[in-house]
Amino acid sequence: RLDFLDWLSPINFFPRQEDIFRVRQKGTGEWLLVHPHFQEWKSGSRRTLWCRGIRASIVVKHLSDEYENNKEIGVACIYLNHKDVDDQTPSKLLAALWRQLVHGRDVGFIAKKLYQQHREKRTMPSLEEVVHMLSSSLKELSKVFIIVDAVDEYPELQRGILLKHLAAIGSNVNLMITSRPNISLKLFSFPNLETLDIHATKEDLQRYIDAQIDSSPRLHVHVKALPKLREEIHAKIIGSVGGMFLLAELHVQSISTKNTIKAVQNALEGLAKNLPKGYDSAMDRIKAQNEDDKKTAYSTLTWVANAKRPLRVKELQVALAIEPDTRQLNQNNILEIEIIVAVCAGLVIVDEQSDAVRLVHYTTQEYLDSIQDLLFPDAQTEITCTLLTFLTFDGYPDPSWTNPWHLPPLVDYSQYALAHAAGQPEIQLRDILLKFLKIVRLLLENGANVNATGEKHSSALHTAIVQGNTEIVCLLLEKGANVNVVGKNHSSGLHTAITKGKTEIVHLLLEKGANVNAGGKYESPLQAAIIQGCTDIVFLLLKKGANVNAAGENHSSVLHTAIGKGNTEIVRLLLENGANVNAAGENQSSALHTAVVKGKTEIVCLLLENGANVNAVGENHSSALHTAVVKGKTEIVHLLLDKGATVNTVEENHSSALHTAITKGKTEIVRLLLEKGANVNAGGKYESPLQAAIIQGCTDIVCLLLEKGANVDAAGENHSNVLHTAIGKGNTEIVRLLLENGANAAG
Repeated sequence: RLDFLDWLSPINFFPRQEDIFRVRQKGTGEWLLVHPHFQEWKSGSRRTLWCRGIRASIVVKHLSDEYENNKEIGVACIYLNHKDVDDQTPSKLLAALWRQLVHGRDVGFIAKKLYQQHREKRTMPSLEEVVHMLSSSLKELSKVFIIVDAVDEYPELQRGILLKHLAAIGSNVNLMITSRPNISLKLFSFPNLETLDIHATKEDLQRYIDAQIDSSPRLHVHVKALPKLREEIHAKIIGSVGGMFLLAELHVQSISTKNTIKAVQNALEGLAKNLPKGYDSAMDRIKAQNEDDKKTAYSTLTWVANAKRPLRVKELQVALAIEPDTRQLNQNNILEIEIIVAVCAGLVIVDEQSDAVRLVHYTTQEYLDSIQDLLFPDAQTEITCTLLTFLTFDGYPDPSWTNPWHLPPLVDYSQYALAHAAGQPEIQLRDILLKFLKIVRLLLENGANVNATGEKHSSALHTAIVQGNTEIVCLLLEKGANVNVVGKNHSSGLHTAITKGKTEIVHLLLEKGANVNAGGKYESPLQAAIIQGCTDIVFLLLKKGANVNAAGENHSSVLHTAIGKGNTEIVRLLLENGANVNAAGENQSSALHTAVVKGKTEIVCLLLENGANVNAVGENHSSALHTAVVKGKTEIVHLLLDKGATVNTVEENHSSALHTAITKGKTEIVRLLLEKGANVNAGGKYESPLQAAIIQGCTDIVCLLLEKGANVDAAGENHSNVLHTAIGKGNTEIVRLLLENGANAAG
């Protein structure tokens, strides 16, 4: 049954749930359980509850305890994590719900049928099949509670798919969704959706802090020596976190390592300095988004963090919609505020009372200020240019704007901000921007050196490319600007245009003879385009003769770089244009190795179809097959074996792929290797495969090996036989198996 469940539902949340129950601070958040909204949801009068600002552990624990012995009511939970998005597909998550609901129950005819159909073909059920399987299990129960924890950690596209199916999954389902207050569920048709914004109460935080003090060896000693220190810790931490457990946790961690009472008190005075790790995690989530969402998040943070006064919702929407070199605002370019907030990973919220968009906490401002030069170096310039562009739109200013309450969004803010921008008069800034193109043209017509360099040795062409000003780039090129001049970081204009994602400018530069293979910050332009994930630019460069086998990062080929980025379309383009499929990369790893390590099944298939050496060795002389086995990638193992991978090749530690699969406990991979002729008695780190399986306690694998003729009297540890090893491990079932298969009991 366990193999059956693992195959249909690879994600098992039961261990994760036990961990959460174990570390949850008892007594915290219990007020939620008596809240009217929660009681309505639990009773069924309200089908969907969206809790913003809390994790699901208290609810899952409460429901699990209450309905533990009620076979008519099911409780299932999904724990989402942005670090696990590759494994947490909507299909696997819905299957995980099914797995929890059939725990201790019959799995049902549909699941058994799916298992039989797909197991024979070595395929996995489709999303629709999983939904059907889950729906059939739901019908067997009178009521089902489903909790989706931390939905904001899940990428938007997959989130939409998951929530769409959950919204329509069954009339007997009570659905709870928890998240930070930075996403919207309004796009989904949830029945009777109720929203509950939750912050930790003072009592919750105090209870949590006390538990941490009592469990910390150093803090416990300090508080025992100076009892009033406990109150100091309470006051300082609770007063600074604004109801946020995340900040409280970070603060407690920062003081728990202090060796003296004085050091603890000093740390309490400087709490804000210890926050970067929590905010770094939020920035990592932003960076992991698609390019559009990442750009929106960066722009939003730039505006909100640098605003001269808090921006209202419509002001921010208009600011983000303004495009350079335009004469009017395109209403179709305005983003919904829910999207703007969602892409900022919890760092930005909307104050519904004042309609202001602000950062989630005062420490967020301090954090963003500390990384401004790194992530938003040109923030003030970009904001000023945007405001000036806005004020020079056709029809602005309008004489009828006499009442400040009737001004269009952003007009009032533009006038206020420009009056304070860098200490320069707003009219001077506006005139510079408006006349910029005319000035460039006038200077060139009057003999200005088109290739003159300015600040940081950048040419006018480089500056125009950085600003994305296509019209000026075109003008400079027409006037003879050196298309291959090298600028900052030894990068050419072509490199700069590529890293900025300016496809039109790239096209212009190539038409004017830009060196398609020039070196730069990212080695070659092709390498730069691959790193940026710009498929259209990669196509342009290849069409213009870019070296498809050019060196990439760490002396790897550009093919390795594309594989590392997981960009299947670019990999296909490179292969179609003659990329060396067997070129060695970093640590002498082949492209195939890189794809296997990254777990990119589609790319592995592409490489094999294009002649990749299936038996090439890579880092530590490992074969691609060994690497796939170590990573537990069953589908890739199957692909490699079908393409002729040597099943009995031996690694540096004298272990075969079969040994490795056994020590990793990968039953399905062991079965595959045996079917392809793996030597069932090959020596290795643990002597024989049978010995390895016994040491790991894998009864199902022992059965497989014995069925395939494993030597039941093979040598074990210290020259004893495998029977001795099984006895030493105290595994009665394996001892019985060995004896039934002829093991010498007197050996």
